[in-house]
Amino acid sequence: RSDLLAGEQLHSAQASDVASLMARICVAAVAACAVGVAALRSPAASVRQAHSAVARAAIQRDDFLRGAAAAAVLGLAPRANAAATKTDTGLIYEVLKSNPKGAKPKVGDLIAVRFKGAYNGNVFDDLTKTDEPLYLRVGTGNLVPGIEEALPQMRLGDKWALQIPANLAFGDAGRKASAGKPRIPGGADLYYEIEIVAFPGNEGDIYLQDQ
Repeated sequence: RSDLLAGEQLHSAQASDVASLMARICVAAVAACAVGVAALRSPAASVRQAHSAVARAAIQRDDFLRGAAAAAVLGLAPRANAAATKTDTGLIYEVLKSNPKGAKPKVGDLIAVRFKGAYNGNVFDDLTKTDEPLYLRVGTGNLVPGIEEALPQMRLGDKWALQIPANLAFGDAGRKASAGKPRIPGGADLYYEIEIVAFPGNEGDIYLQDQ
């Protein structure tokens, strides 16, 4: 008799637990439905929330490519896990192609570069398809300060994308128009892709560098 009563009490307790669990599930389902109804009643709010989440996830890329038109001109298509780095001076760069085995130039070294530059979505400088690259000595001031800052950090074979703030470009004065080159207004940020394509005397075995 006592065993039977104990069994009935255990069964009753289990049934109570199951009922409690089912009640919690029902409450959760009702809450989920309420959220869904609210979203249907306010689709704009849902879109804003989704847009905000996407914007937060892509904040680094958005900071780097403030000019969407310039990004399109330079071919900087968004990529997964793309990350930009900002230096203490305000220069922002992204490594598009890396050659870890390439020699790194220092100030005074002779190198050859190819680059493309744009302002406000318009290309104003393009040495990517010329017969010869531009040969220069690093750190001699032949290019805008933002590029001069980037070059000693790059290696032979590296290709970087740069967002150059005005203070590292043409500053408040801008650049006057000249033959084949448009005027760049003062305070303009510039967008560049630049690649070190030659480093005379330090190129080694190019085949091995590419492995």
